[in-house]
Amino acid sequence: MLRQHVLGICVSIFLGGIIGVGAFFSLRYLYPLYSTEVMFEVRPGLVESTDIGTSESMSEKDVSRVANTQALLMKGRDVLSDAVANPGVRDTGWMQEWFIDPETGTPLEAQAVDDLIETLSTPVIRNTNLFSVRWSWHNAQDVPIVLNAIAQAYLRKIERLDNEQFSENEALFQDQLRGTRLALGDLNEEIQGFILTHGITTLDDPRYSQAAFESQKLTEAVTTAASELTSIQTQYMQTAAKLEGTIEPTHEDILEAEYDVTMQRQLQTLQALKAEERSVKEQFNPNTPQVRTIERQVRATELQIESKREEVIRRNLNAKLKTLGDQRTQLQDVIESLESEIEAKDTMLRDLASSSSIYDSMVEQRTQLEGQRNDDLQLLNSIKLMKLRADAGRVRLVNFALTPRELSFPRPEIIIPAGVVLTLGCFIGIIFLREIMNQKIRGAGDLAIISGATIIGTIPEVDEDPTDIEDAERAVSQEPQSIIAESYRQAWTALSRTLQQKGFSSLLVTSGMPGSGATTVVSNLADSASGSGISVAVVDANFRRPCLASVYDIDDDSPGLGDVLNGAAGALDVVQQVEGSGISVVSAGTPGNRVYDRFADRSFDEFMATLRGSFGLVIIDTAPAIAAGDALVLADRVDATCMVIQANREERGLVSRLINQFNAARCELLGVVLNRPRRTAGGYFKKNYELMASYTSEESDD
Repeated sequence: MLRQHVLGICVSIFLGGIIGVGAFFSLRYLYPLYSTEVMFEVRPGLVESTDIGTSESMSEKDVSRVANTQALLMKGRDVLSDAVANPGVRDTGWMQEWFIDPETGTPLEAQAVDDLIETLSTPVIRNTNLFSVRWSWHNAQDVPIVLNAIAQAYLRKIERLDNEQFSENEALFQDQLRGTRLALGDLNEEIQGFILTHGITTLDDPRYSQAAFESQKLTEAVTTAASELTSIQTQYMQTAAKLEGTIEPTHEDILEAEYDVTMQRQLQTLQALKAEERSVKEQFNPNTPQVRTIERQVRATELQIESKREEVIRRNLNAKLKTLGDQRTQLQDVIESLESEIEAKDTMLRDLASSSSIYDSMVEQRTQLEGQRNDDLQLLNSIKLMKLRADAGRVRLVNFALTPRELSFPRPEIIIPAGVVLTLGCFIGIIFLREIMNQKIRGAGDLAIISGATIIGTIPEVDEDPTDIEDAERAVSQEPQSIIAESYRQAWTALSRTLQQKGFSSLLVTSGMPGSGATTVVSNLADSASGSGISVAVVDANFRRPCLASVYDIDDDSPGLGDVLNGAAGALDVVQQVEGSGISVVSAGTPGNRVYDRFADRSFDEFMATLRGSFGLVIIDTAPAIAAGDALVLADRVDATCMVIQANREERGLVSRLINQFNAARCELLGVVLNRPRRTAGGYFKKNYELMASYTSEESDD
């Protein structure tokens, strides 16, 4: 199919190139964009404050998670508002042209922030620890100014958040250290009093037993549980402090809340409202009711999101606090149980070494408190050291944005091929759409999809015959070297094989619509049959528009079939021999005797019996099936039927209906002759026809 439109495809490619070039220069003049980026590196961070360097590597999933988290922070309204407030950004053409109120001269910071949220991109570079912040604008000088201001505002926010976190943790551990020191002082006083009260003079005690060993194990279990209780108590205090407001929720708390399903829905609602806000602002002036209404909706949604975020954070913290409280209670119960067992063991050992055991327990508790105190001191020192180390942060600025030297849009290697592809795609789409919508028979492929439509032959147009034939009515006898003649001979070969195998001696040739060329097919099939040595009688049964006899230079109004059916003449009396051939012609008859109803009469059966006895093959030409019912009547009185379909004229539905009607008749439908399809002489058919013409010409020369 596409071969038929090669010229159109070439033209569409050429026009697409022109359109692409025009679009490139138009966009270069009307909508140029310059892009640059600020590059950041995601670092593994420090495990300990005394580490010489950071961890060696991070998984790609961890890098992506951290980068996406930082991108959300960077695109936060507070960071972008801080960047927009930068004096350098205020002086850019981007700000002056689009986000300065023309009446008051005040900056429209909210609209500028909305634009940045929409246009900023934060791609993560695959297989690296790098991610960037990219932005595009029409003025190359404005791009690095805006991006660098955003990067600086983001770094300030990260530094502020880190300092706040360090300060909160430092205060928390200071309180814990203070409590540990007080407990240690009280325990030392208790030990001193115990020594004085019980008169312990030495630490050596040679008395050991299984009970003492078990008591020691229970003491170790209590120690472990107490250590766990201390850790849980610390977490409990941190969580309680967050709920009381003395400590701000961490980044992880905020991100966990934002992954809540309700938060996601509200964020999606906010994005939809912002998109609607941009659409409304493009349609109306800033001070119109429509703009104010949508702005109020956006602000209300943002407040709802903030309120919901705090609600979800508080809900998560309450859940965590309850879990920690339950764990604390369980550990306290365990400790109480263990202490009860220790007390029972102590009762057993009281006679042996009560004073020594109590003393050892107190010393052990003091050792634990001293270890806890040392741990608290180490944590405080680590916090201070972490705060001072520059490589403790998870994100590092790699480089600031530079002024772009080349356009990022439009790019000729994209725009020009896109113009070609779009134009070519539209052209091919139109071709396919037209092919799909067109229900007419155009070629053999259209017939092949119709059930029962066996293709007997394909006869090309006269003007597509390379031999320059003038008339196709008797091409087989008068232009035997033509492609049309050869096509008829091939069609006759296919027909004759079936006729001989099944012993058929009569063939009805009809068409779907008038002018399909059934008479021409009859005459050429008769010439082909006669050339193969068969005596042929052709009968013109088209009483409405008879023309078969005139093809053989015989008067169409001469006595013929109508006279025989009317009883005015005998069957053999109306047969006229064509000179120089083995063909006999029976015309339609005199006009007064052409009665259509007699086709169903017994006289027609007698007429056919007479011709079958005198000729090897009887071919009947009849009126088009769509114009008259004669063909269906005659189909019950002959052996076989052949239907002629003119290409680009008859529709598939009509052909399918006619095939079903003929299949219901007594005779056998042998197939379809496709007549005059356009461009069948192109491509594969063209090569075949040219080969036939060349071979025939060489044969004539020989």
